[in-house]
Order: sequence, then structure tokens, then C-alpha cells
Amino acid sequence: MTLLDPIANALSVSVAELISGNTVYNSNISANMLRSQFYVCPVCGNVIHGMGESVIHCHGVLLQPEEAEETDENHKIFIEHVEDEYYVQIRHEMTKDHYISFIAAVSSDRMQMVKLYPEGDAQARFKINGVKKIYFYCNRSGLFSVTLLKN
Repeated sequence: MTLLDPIANALSVSVAELISGNTVYNSNISANMLRSQFYVCPVCGNVIHGMGESVIHCHGVLLQPEEAEETDENHKIFIEHVEDEYYVQIRHEMTKDHYISFIAAVSSDRMQMVKLYPEGDAQARFKINGVKKIYFYCNRSGLFSVTLLKN
């Protein structure tokens, strides 16, 4: 076991990649933010943003990128254009057991994220700045996204 780190370093891979035999290749070399990946730790709720393929662990758990779904009846989003901002509201309960963890606005070159907390309001304001997608994460149902048609 003590040789795993030096071998992984010599091969320029992580220990997890070395043990699994699967190398992660980042195909988003240009780092387009619209190809963002979100990882959420099931133990602590830590949110990690990646601009491409990554090997990410938290609390010893290998995190998989969240797959964004379209909004549904239980996760309605309302986006209002107010001057130079988007005002985003999500009609969703915000109890300690079931809540929206974050809302993020993504353009081709930047991401704005607002962390939300139980018993607060599921709302945020974002500078428009070319925003093309809005993401939000429900601690029970996962990641949702909405593509904006124009801004």
C-alpha cells in the first residue's frame, strides 16, 4: 500500500484511477463553463464545481457528477428579468429534511452560485452577464437545470 502513491505519481494518475484501472480524460480542454459538472457529497452536502471530468472524493466517497434533469411539478422555477439581474425563485419547501441547497447561473465564461440553507428562502439574484443556464440542487431529488433562450 505504501507504494501506491509513488506509482500513481510516476504515472500521473490518482490512486483511485490506478486501483480501478480507469483513467479519467478531461475532454473540456477549453474549459467552457456551460459544460460544468456539479458534485455533491452525500455525507456532508459539500458542493464541488468542475469545468471538466474530475476524480473527486469527499469523506472517502468517490463522487459522480450530478446529471441535470428538467424541472418538474415539484421543482418549479420562476425567473424574472429585473434591470441588469435575473431574480430566481424556486417554489419548494425549505425544511431541515428537504430543501434546495444551491442555485447557480452559468455563462460561457463564468459561474455565479448562491448557497441556500434550510428554513431560508429558495431565491437568488444573478447579474445577467451572458447567463445561459440556471442550475439548482434539491437535497432529495438532485440537480435540475433550465436553459435560458435569451438575455
